[in-house]
Amino acid sequence: MTRSGRESFEKAWCLGKRGARMRRFEFTEEERGAIARERFHHPNPRVQRRMEMLWLKCHGETHERIAELTGVGRRTVQRVLDAFEAGRLEAVRSFQEKGRANGLTPHGELVETEFRERPPRTVVEACDRIERLTGVRRGPTQVRRFLRDQLGLTWRKVAAVPVPPKQSVEEHAATQAAFLKGGA
Repeated sequence: MTRSGRESFEKAWCLGKRGARMRRFEFTEEERGAIARERFHHPNPRVQRRMEMLWLKCHGETHERIAELTGVGRRTVQRVLDAFEAGRLEAVRSFQEKGRANGLTPHGELVETEFRERPPRTVVEACDRIERLTGVRRGPTQVRRFLRDQLGLTWRKVAAVPVPPKQSVEEHAATQAAFLKGGA
């Protein structure tokens, strides 16, 4: 190995407490501050755990000790450190979650227009109408989630206005009309 190759090898690796070679990471003051802050205050608990791993690494802990203290496997610690090395803190904050695309998403505008004109009374009715409109069949849970999360539609509780026991429906309606004209 040439001298410059050996120097770069020695800079990239350091010996741990048990003589095992560990990668050396340099953290800027800004990164240290973000890590210290986000290990407690980031909204995602998985990111908090990752920041805890980085915080421990900042303080010279070995991968085995970090895994023991954070309750994860040693390989998970290595993956987090690999992500940090590749993309710094942004890579640690992001997740490559894979999921299937929702089959209703391309039809969102059509479904929204239809449901704003004539809202469905039940989830089952919404399922049937979506199937007739788009040809995509989904269960009640998926339809409810799609309408709430993708379209922003919420379910309204509908109930009858009670009539006082000593009045007829007509008398109550007249009382309400008088109230709305005069004292609303």
